[in-house]
Amino acid sequence: MMKDKKQEHTTRLSAGVIVDKSNARIEFRGRLDSLSAAVVALQVTGRREGRDSLVEELEEVRAKIYDVLSCEVTGKPCEGLALWGLDSEEIRKRSHRPAKYFGLGHIRPHHTMGVIAAGLNELRTKVRETELSACRAFYAPEGPERLDIVTVLNRLGSALYILTYKYLPEGYAQTVRSPEKKGP
Repeated sequence: MMKDKKQEHTTRLSAGVIVDKSNARIEFRGRLDSLSAAVVALQVTGRREGRDSLVEELEEVRAKIYDVLSCEVTGKPCEGLALWGLDSEEIRKRSHRPAKYFGLGHIRPHHTMGVIAAGLNELRTKVRETELSACRAFYAPEGPERLDIVTVLNRLGSALYILTYKYLPEGYAQTVRSPEKKGP
């Protein structure tokens, strides 16, 4: 970290701390910005498609992304994820066992999933990219320095996955089939 005068290839990490723009934490902040922009773009699509509930559900997501950014910048702890009346553990359970909760196996993305479900799937992948960026930004040999942030992002990806099920078209059948059990 540099503490010199800001130049075009540098930026402020925090008060009095200037770093190269290639710094992993700056990359992470950029990923959060991109993720937030993608959420807003899908909200615009949702509004155009008459999906007001999606717009509101995504507003909770957008607010949480801003909260993660704020916690990263200030160093404050990031509270666990709760969205749409579901806590972190319920989100995890539903994303791991979709057949139990949604009557479908794990989703295989396909063009027949429609614009909204495809957009949610794309957001999910952007969350995963952001989570990996956080792992790099907060890397420490004993585990991430900001496990709170990494955990929230992990659950956010799971939350978008389960939200995708809500917006799949009726009869969507592009799912991963569980392998048949062998033996007695």
